[in-house]
Amino acid sequence: MAAAIPVGLVVAGVVGFVKSLLDSEELGRERERRWEAERRAEEERRRADQERRRAEQEREYREALEQHMRDLGIDPADPDISPEDIEEARRDINYDPDTVNIAVAGNVNAGKSSLLNAIRNLSNDSPEWAPTGGSEVTRQQHRYPDPAHKCVWYDTPGAGTQSVTAFGYYYSQKLFAYDKVVLVHETTLTEVSLTVPMLVSDEDDGQKRVFVINVLPAQSDIRLLQVCKHFEQPCIVVRTKSDMHIYNYIQERRTPRRTPWQAREDFLSDVRQDVARFREQAEASQARFVPDFDDFVVSTAGVEAFVQGESSSDMVDEARFFEELERQD
Repeated sequence: MAAAIPVGLVVAGVVGFVKSLLDSEELGRERERRWEAERRAEEERRRADQERRRAEQEREYREALEQHMRDLGIDPADPDISPEDIEEARRDINYDPDTVNIAVAGNVNAGKSSLLNAIRNLSNDSPEWAPTGGSEVTRQQHRYPDPAHKCVWYDTPGAGTQSVTAFGYYYSQKLFAYDKVVLVHETTLTEVSLTVPMLVSDEDDGQKRVFVINVLPAQSDIRLLQVCKHFEQPCIVVRTKSDMHIYNYIQERRTPRRTPWQAREDFLSDVRQDVARFREQAEASQARFVPDFDDFVVSTAGVEAFVQGESSSDMVDEARFFEELERQD
């Protein structure tokens, strides 16, 4: 017969077992508290890292935007145009508050005056004819009321002076005073760096040597468009002389030779790629200064045909261009 286990030992064993269970549970809770503290600390570190990265990205964006503004000629410390400036400029340009006032801007020989004549359906014997041609450069603003389109056109002097920034041109021509700006261009929108030779003295032998650097033009079509975006200025982009460009595509030496239709399609494809390249460049930059725009492809002949209600193979985006002109912002 088995010997009886003393009650004291049984009690002590039970107490010890219960104590070990309690100790084990306490250890488990302690581990959980420690893990929770570590998890919270890790979350705090992660949040702090995210906040630092966000602050760094915001700082880089702000610096890139300020540099971009300086490149455009805008002072980041004083980036606004005052209501008083706008009011004074509108007095200077003889702004008509009862109609739409549209400035036509762009580089020299881009076809601004020819486009204006075609829009207004004028011949060169009309007193309202805007002078055109390589020797007829618009040197001062001309104002042309256009009752047919319920607006007033302003033909501005051509841009393109490398020493003048985009904002310098925008401000000097008082483009901020108009209801809309039509930006006329005939070449690519993407900025192309200019190869500039510089004569520099060598420090070692004193000889002068020519070095070549690449610089971006201070004033270009795309930079003027970006200035308009900065000031929330409605801007319509028009690519002129499409008939001339298509003709040049036909004349290119290639086998087989392009048909007129193929030349047209190739030219329009190049236009779309040009706009896409600009957007890619702008989106890839830290400033992310990406104006939302259509590049309307037109020609003088196409505009004339559209205004006269005729059909013409020269027309490309003329109908869409006039729709955009008449759209109320």
